[in-house]
Amino acid sequence: MLNLIKMEITRVFKSKYVYFIFFASLLTFFITVGLVDYTSKNIDNFEESVVDTTGDNSNGVKVDVDKSGLESLTDSGEDFVISSFSQTTYLIFLIIFAALFFTNPYANGFVKNFLGMCKSKSSYIMATFIVASLFVIVSFAIGAAILTIAGAYINNGMLKFTDYPRLFKVLFVELISHISYLAVILLVATMTRSTSKTLMFTFLYPTIFFNFLRGIGDQFLSLFINLPDDFSIANYVNIGNIISTNFSSTNANLTRSLVVAILIGTIALILSSVIINKKDI
Repeated sequence: MLNLIKMEITRVFKSKYVYFIFFASLLTFFITVGLVDYTSKNIDNFEESVVDTTGDNSNGVKVDVDKSGLESLTDSGEDFVISSFSQTTYLIFLIIFAALFFTNPYANGFVKNFLGMCKSKSSYIMATFIVASLFVIVSFAIGAAILTIAGAYINNGMLKFTDYPRLFKVLFVELISHISYLAVILLVATMTRSTSKTLMFTFLYPTIFFNFLRGIGDQFLSLFINLPDDFSIANYVNIGNIISTNFSSTNANLTRSLVVAILIGTIALILSSVIINKKDI
C-alpha cells in the first residue's frame, strides 16, 4: 500500500494537468474576491432606468436606487466563504482533476505494469483515493484561506466575520462532502475506465440533472410514504448537502451531511474495490 501511495504521489507531481487545475482553482478564488470588491465599491455608480413610453420626446425616467439602504447592509463573511464552495465552482475543478487522475492509468495502459502483481487490487483503489483526497484537502484549504483572509478586506471590511470556529466546522463538513463525491468519481472511473464517460457523467449529474433527479426522487417516494413538507431526497446525497450547506445550517443538518458523506464515500470505495478485483486488467 505504501509503495502504491508513493507511486501515485509521484504521478501527481509529474502530471502537468494537476498544476494547471490547482492554480486555475486558486485563480478563480482570487477573481471571486476581486469581483465582489469591485462591485461593492462601485455600487454608487449603478443606476436603474425605466423607459417612459408616455411622451414622444422622452428619453426615459431615471429611478434612484436606495443607496442609503444598501450602505446600511452588512453581509456575512462566513457565508461569502462557504458559498464559494456550495455553488459548485470548486466542485467543477475537482471533477476535472479526479476524472483525469483516476482514468489516465487505464487510458495509457500504465496500470498493466503493476496491477497484476498486487496481492489485492483494492489496495490500488485505496492508494489512489488517498492521494487524490490529499490534493483536494490541500487545494480546498488554500482556497478557503484565500477567501477568508482576503474577504475581510473587501470594500474596507464590508464582510463581517463573527465566528471563525463555526466557519471552520462548516467548511470541514463541506470538505468531507467533496471528498465523498471524489469517491463516487473513482467508482465511475473504475467502472468505465474512460475519461470522457467519467467526465460526462460526474459533471452533468451535479450541474444539470441533479435538480431534475431530485424532483423525480421526491415524487417517487411520496407514492409510498407520507413525506413531511420539508423533506427532500437531496438532503441524503452528497451533492445535495454540498449545495445546501451554509453558515446558518443547524448542527443537526451538519451532522446529517457528515454521516451521509461518509456512508456514500464508503459504499463507493467498496464497490470500486469489488469491480477492480473482478474486472480484467
